[in-house]
Amino acid sequence: MNLNIPEKDWKKLRALKETAINIACERIFYKINMLIESRGSESHKYYLKLWKVMKAEDKHIALMFDDLKRSTAIFKLSMWKRNGILSDDDFEEFTEETQQRIDSICNIER
Repeated sequence: MNLNIPEKDWKKLRALKETAINIACERIFYKINMLIESRGSESHKYYLKLWKVMKAEDKHIALMFDDLKRSTAIFKLSMWKRNGILSDDDFEEFTEETQQRIDSICNIER
């Protein structure tokens, strides 16, 4: 099975990467802000919660964006789609083959 995606889709993914990672990071900042705002007087307790959130989110960001190459692109795109980072409009700009492969992975992960 060929893991690579068509050149057109690879170029589209690379064009979307900066926006996608910014969306993912904004969601993390939102979680962090909510945690900070709810901390009250238990600073150490919330510091530990913050540390756990950051550690978990860092792993999630790494899975979605690190080691991005043509052979990992379908997996990365499926994660973007599953996490609501890849919009329906952007998804529809990929070739039918790539869309089907992404959907297949998303359905397996459920």
